[in-house]
Amino acid sequence: MHLANTTLDARIVEAGQFRLPPGGRRPSIEFFTAFDRLPPFCRVQAVLTPSPDSHIEVEVWLPASGWNGKYLGVGNGGFGGSFNYFRLGDAINNGYAVASTDTGHKGSDRDSQWAAGHPEKQTDFDYRSIHEMTVMAKSLIRAFYGKPPEHSYFHSCSNGGRQALMEAQRYPADYDGVMAGAPALHWGFKTFVSDRLEAFRNRGGKLVIYQGGADNPKPIIAYYKRVVARMGEKRVERFMQLYVIDGMGHCGSGPVPNDFGEWLTPVTDVHHSLFKALERWVENGIPPHNVIATQYKTDGDRASGVLRTRPLCRFTTSGARCSGPDE
Repeated sequence: MHLANTTLDARIVEAGQFRLPPGGRRPSIEFFTAFDRLPPFCRVQAVLTPSPDSHIEVEVWLPASGWNGKYLGVGNGGFGGSFNYFRLGDAINNGYAVASTDTGHKGSDRDSQWAAGHPEKQTDFDYRSIHEMTVMAKSLIRAFYGKPPEHSYFHSCSNGGRQALMEAQRYPADYDGVMAGAPALHWGFKTFVSDRLEAFRNRGGKLVIYQGGADNPKPIIAYYKRVVARMGEKRVERFMQLYVIDGMGHCGSGPVPNDFGEWLTPVTDVHHSLFKALERWVENGIPPHNVIATQYKTDGDRASGVLRTRPLCRFTTSGARCSGPDE
């Protein structure tokens, strides 16, 4: 296949043969790291150059068999600069076709020196790299499987949460369901997140946002209230939900139940995974309403055993709405 301004290299990675490149991020205990148990997949490595100063690297992983018919786009923390291999592996392990990008540059997620004097690279980071990644991934999926994905999702946290909202705002046709964790609303250079989500709503998109209560939730609460002020809360609730989780830190952590399906592995149900509940909302029209968060005896370590659970509470302008599995 031929894609404009794109170079591709594709190969099959046999079962259990993928190895993380050296020098990457050290994983936290809750991250997916079982690369030695992955099934075979087609690994596509690409370079996209939508502008003369762009060099956006993308990886698209396609299950060689057992594809669940869905595409998952994943984002980046901080200033990007590398691939999110942990989420790539997590997705393949659960049957998704998946893509990740370095956002148009290489470096530490704390490094922004690459942006000086490079406005096109800033644009790539702000929003263009994720959209270009998504367009390419969908083209590859159609070529590899002979059909497009049945549903497309984006799922990430922090700057990845900002990327999620930028996709819903600027490219409403890219994803059917978007899960935005702790969105860094002003982490871009020139293009900040806006609350203009009408086009995403009008095409049937569903959006779930979550933020830790100990992670300065005021900006995202203000964002939600701006959307409500313009659309009305009843209309907003038909396509968007916000969860502010008391005591939780950034993208998780904290001495509270804070595991609610931020990762796909282990496989969980719609009562214990906010992402699975988002999928059901997109595919069956049933909004999330009964998701239970779990706290483990050792934070993030599922093998340590369950300490306690509690229902997630959906934020509304009239107060939090909490529910249990029997609602």
